[in-house]
Amino acid sequence: MEDRCLEVLKQYFLKVYNIYRARGAYLLETDKGLKLLKCLDSSRNRVIFEHIVKEHLYNNGYYNTDLYVKTIKDDIIAEDQSGCQYIVKDWFWGEECNLKELTQIEMAAANLARLHNALKGVKFTAEQLEYNITDNLKETFEKRSRELKRVRGYVRDKRQKNEFEVLFLNLYDDFYEQGVKAIKRLANSQYKKVLEKSISQNTICHGNYTYHNIIMLKNKNEAISKPYVSPGWVNRQPLVANDLSMEWSKFIATTNFDKSHVGIQITDLYHFIRKVMEKNDWDIIYGSNIIEAYDRIKPISKDELEVLYLLLLYPEKFWKITNYYYNGKKSWISGRNIQKLSSIGEQNPKKEMFLSKLESII
Repeated sequence: MEDRCLEVLKQYFLKVYNIYRARGAYLLETDKGLKLLKCLDSSRNRVIFEHIVKEHLYNNGYYNTDLYVKTIKDDIIAEDQSGCQYIVKDWFWGEECNLKELTQIEMAAANLARLHNALKGVKFTAEQLEYNITDNLKETFEKRSRELKRVRGYVRDKRQKNEFEVLFLNLYDDFYEQGVKAIKRLANSQYKKVLEKSISQNTICHGNYTYHNIIMLKNKNEAISKPYVSPGWVNRQPLVANDLSMEWSKFIATTNFDKSHVGIQITDLYHFIRKVMEKNDWDIIYGSNIIEAYDRIKPISKDELEVLYLLLLYPEKFWKITNYYYNGKKSWISGRNIQKLSSIGEQNPKKEMFLSKLESII
């Protein structure tokens, strides 16, 4: 371990037994449990915002988060002699949520609902709120649609088109129309009311609720020597309501609140559903069970359900792949991006079936 990291650790009330390299960080086995040490890659204002969010969770009964560890000087940031800044936070032995395993997916959805129930009325100063309030969805949708039109014009005017560009033009009309429909319907929805209520109540979104940040807890030996599970195995039986609200909650942790912000919490559920559904070919049972598991613990209002529908309707993944292409090197397109674009085109009819079912209950 680098000397400067050892220098930083002297600033904490920690006795370190073992150190392991992790992605861009160090895992520390200490007398106060597993910790994670990493360089600070954001501002102090941002770290304070996250710290308030996680302390609020802890004070409201949600304990399994990566709380910041304070230094001997009662600070959440440590500096080495050269001025480089570091943070230490609580960490967990376990595995990332398996997006092929329906029981884990349902547990993660229920965990998100429990997280959201606790993340209300969080108190911030005006300075702490600066840059930490959600963007307006109408403006976001319109901006992305303008960008899609710009890319379409650029690709259409090219004399020689590569495989990605041909595929993009073939898919463009269907996805663009989905975007137009989402924007029109958003204008006539209760989105503005839901947004204003969320901001007035200081409700917090995790901002990046994906499988990377959902840890199914294990002890050290289980985490290090994880058993083989066939990647195609799925428990297709839904959990009963009691299972989603009792002891299981002790065995799941939520980490990395670096994108947390004040906003409409249903956006977290949207991001989780979209990721899960893309991994599982938009199988309706996954989306239905996620919504049901969440709703059992944090009931979803009709207005929130419509916002969820509109978020799923807008072709964010198509925009994302297109934006990556337009802002990157166009002389060489990776086969992976072509595959991603092809995949969302193939999945689109199944996505529309799920959206149709969701629309029927709004």
